[in-house]
Amino acid sequence: MASALQDPSSLGSGLPVERYGADARGLSPQAFEERHGNAFLLLTAVGPRSPRDTFSTHLELEGQDDGNTGALATLVYALRSSIHIVTLGRARDNDVVVTDRSISRHHARMKRREDGSFLVLDAGSSNGTSVNGNNVLTQGAGPPTPLVPGDTLRLGRLEFTFTHAAGLRELAARHR
Repeated sequence: MASALQDPSSLGSGLPVERYGADARGLSPQAFEERHGNAFLLLTAVGPRSPRDTFSTHLELEGQDDGNTGALATLVYALRSSIHIVTLGRARDNDVVVTDRSISRHHARMKRREDGSFLVLDAGSSNGTSVNGNNVLTQGAGPPTPLVPGDTLRLGRLEFTFTHAAGLRELAARHR
């Protein structure tokens, strides 16, 4: 079976953190942000722990020694859009594409404010959106929820960590 990391289409728009390593070590903070953006969602993916895990939201990774432990990888989803709204979901027309069954085709929307901070609203998803365990309102049902670096954003069954360029740069610099 091919590794999900070998088949980029299985990751949606996510990239392994290792792809940012050389730039994190070689570029200035400003140049890194100009090249890659200023906000990201990080997802730690774990390979399936047993062959019976057929409906897993986890990714299968190369290099697993046995069925009892899973290999870890961090995937990076850049929050970039040509406008101030970033769409997240399973469908290919989203700015951030996450190809997991628990994520709706059009799951959530994030708005980048003038000061660089982000707000999030659920887009009427089937499995919900939350920030740090608190449900996010659906668009039109109330105010959006602010995100700050270190917050946990849950889409469906997946939990992402929200970070800015400095946090990603620090993490990626440690990966070779």
